[in-house]
Parts: sequence; structure tokens; C-alpha cells
Amino acid sequence: MNKRLLIHLCWMMLLLSGCWDENDIEERGFVIGTAIDLVEDQQANDNPTFEMTNQFVVPAGIGLPTGAGSEKKAFTNLSETGESLFEIIRLMSTAVGRAPYFEHLKLIVVSEEVARQPDLFAGIMDIFIRDQEMRREMRVVISEEKAQKILEIDPKTENLPVMYITNVMENTTKLAGLVDPARIGEIHEHLLESQSYVIPRVFSSDDKIVFNGGAVFHGESNRMVGTISLEEAAGLNLIKNKIEGGYFKIEVDNKLMVYELKRVKSNIEINANDPDDINIEITIDAEGNIGEMFGQKSLLDKAYLSKIERKVSERIEQVVNNTIKKAQEDLKLDFFGFSEILKRKHYEIWNEVKENWDEGDNIFANSTVKVKADAIIRTTGATDRVKDQGSE
Repeated sequence: MNKRLLIHLCWMMLLLSGCWDENDIEERGFVIGTAIDLVEDQQANDNPTFEMTNQFVVPAGIGLPTGAGSEKKAFTNLSETGESLFEIIRLMSTAVGRAPYFEHLKLIVVSEEVARQPDLFAGIMDIFIRDQEMRREMRVVISEEKAQKILEIDPKTENLPVMYITNVMENTTKLAGLVDPARIGEIHEHLLESQSYVIPRVFSSDDKIVFNGGAVFHGESNRMVGTISLEEAAGLNLIKNKIEGGYFKIEVDNKLMVYELKRVKSNIEINANDPDDINIEITIDAEGNIGEMFGQKSLLDKAYLSKIERKVSERIEQVVNNTIKKAQEDLKLDFFGFSEILKRKHYEIWNEVKENWDEGDNIFANSTVKVKADAIIRTTGATDRVKDQGSE
């Protein structure tokens, strides 16, 4: 056998040897959801002790139809405690038959108790950002109650609670007050840029997930410092141009009417000529339909239609102004991204005020913010009214 043939055979053996570090799929415990809580009754001076709950997929239960009455669930929740999440994951590897595998992790639930502690939230996010096994599309939510309870709900429409929760989070076109899903990659950007931000806030009720506005995080400390309601979250979405749908209820001539949003566009202009009196102007253009109405007036009446549009515009302005009031007077934090616009368009002024924007003198809280909304009705539906004026 000549040397050339021998070399070729050696190379073929190396190429056919397979992946030296491969793991069989049967040996992996697929984690799709994680909840982080604090252990109760801790000593004041000790390092915080975490309780980490992981939702593992049980392959044997995946193919079973939902609600079939089978005792075999498609998931199991396992918990461990420790001072380090890295430590907890390693301990969990010794407690289960399959080592936890996080490449398919979709949801991280952090309890409000954890989120309000100084320095903890950023530290918790670190392991999910740092580990190359983790994906940057993972969603993060804040739980009003113990985070573990969110993973324990038993939805009727899905085999896996985490899949049910993430599906609901994507229905932002149905409700204007749903905070845009917070992905781990976006949170990483917030941590690097020291901007204040909002993460969806949830609680469980009768095996359902309920979204309840947002948790507001201080950009410098990365600590939860307050909350916004569903309506205030709608105002936030209107300002940040993140509304893809939803509706507003109004009253016209003491009759209820529902305006369905179809398109919203916002524009923000900042006048920073005087750093001591910064003016922010927000213009919101909305297009929508009449989704529901009570009363007998005809929508073909141009004066009546104009009155409806004026009422919708006033309602949008009210919602946005209430959100701004909450930010400036209660929280004193810019979680709208005004600072980024100021930095991009008025860089020299930004360098003068950045240390006191929503810290120190808090220029943001003292800025003048004006809101102007213009709503129009594109269609009135299949009829201009349901009941004829002359009918009994």
C-alpha cells in the first residue's frame, strides 16, 4: 500500500468518526420555561437564596390531545434552591435523569419580589445573556405573585403552559394595553445603555394568564421601581408607535361606542433650545373603524361622524397624558425613549443635560409635554345603524 493511499484512508477515518461532543436527544431534558423566586425567611445579611423552577417537556405527553383526560402531562416542573443560578442548574442535573438543556427556553418569569431588590435583576439576566446555549428571543415577564405559580397554570387549550403564555403575548393586535413582549436581547441593550424600560407584568387566575400593564425598571439600577396599568401601557404604546391594533371605548351623546384601531402613527419632536425648558410635542394620527355602537343615530350624518372622531381624539389624548403624568409626577422616569431622540437630534444639548435627565435635577420631570391626536373613521361596518329611528 503506497503512502498516498494510506494518507487518504487516515483522513477518511477522521471524517467518518462523527461528532466527538454530540449528545443523544434522549439524554437531554428540554427546558421551555424558568421561574425565579426568593426563598422566604432569609437572614438579613446573607446572600439572597433563589428558588429556580424549570418546566421540562415530557415527550410522552406531547402527542396526547388536549383535554383527553389522560394522566400523562406534557410537562413537569422541578425546583431547586441556591445562592447562584449556575449552581442550581448543576444541582438539578444530579436530581433528574436528564441534564437541563436550555436551547429551547422560551419564557423567563421573575417575581416582583426579586425584581424590586437592588442589583438582583441584572445579575439574574447575566446567566441567560452570557450562556451561548441561550437564545436572544426568550421572553421575560414579571409576576405579581410567586413566579413559580405562573408555570403551574393548567390551560385548557395547550398541553404546555409556557406555549400558552407566549401565544397570548403575541396577541398585541387585540388589546392596546398589552406591553410589547420583552425579549432577552432587548433587555441586554437596556442594561448596556442604562435606559429605563418596561417589562410585561402578569398574574395567574383560574388557570389563565392575566396581563396587568407593565413593571417599570430604573435604567441605572435595573431595579423595578413602579408599575403602569393597562390603560397607561396603551398610552406608552401610542407614544412609542407600537400599537398594531386594539380598541378604545368612548361615549357619544351618553351612548357607548367602540372605536377599533387599524393604524396608528406617532411623531415626536423635541425643542431643546433652552435646556432649562425642554418642550416635547407628540402627534398621534389614528385610523380605525366603528366596532360597536349603541343608539339610533345614523353614521352617514357627517356632523355626527365628526363628533365621534373628535371624541376618539380626545380619548387618545387623555390616555397618553395620563401615562406622561404617571412618568413625570409619580415615577419621575423617562421610559418612553425621549432621551434617545434628544441624544440623536440634539447631541450637544444632551451632553449638557444627560447627568440630570431623570436623575439629580430631573429635567425630564420638569419638561413640557404636549399631545395632539387626530383620529379618523375609515369605515362604519356593514351598516350605518342597527335600529331604525322610527321602530319601537
